[in-house]
Amino acid sequence: MLIAYLSCTACTSWRMNTLSPQPAVESHPRALKVTRTDSSQVILNDPSLQGDSIVGMSPRYMHVGVPLDSIATTHTRRTSAVKTVFAVIGVGAAAFAALVIGFLIHCNQTACFDVQR
Repeated sequence: MLIAYLSCTACTSWRMNTLSPQPAVESHPRALKVTRTDSSQVILNDPSLQGDSIVGMSPRYMHVGVPLDSIATTHTRRTSAVKTVFAVIGVGAAAFAALVIGFLIHCNQTACFDVQR
């Protein structure tokens, strides 16, 4: 179950917002990757607007603010349906293979394939 959860949560990628920074924040993303005009990047968790800045918590749990006029682009995490489907299929196939291997090992030790006539 844990493997399936981790596989599905890993099926996300950063996608550039076509919106300006204010509407991107107002859509209430859980995280926002901000690229500044100097090409540096910062990830803000639970971003919000405060005056003329976007503020949030960095992955290192530091309060960070970025002025709107120094933002070149913003990106939000979006789930990829194709990656999710393949991850679920892969996890299911791995679980099935583990069951088959376990069954074969058990039968090899107990001779369950021997047919008595």
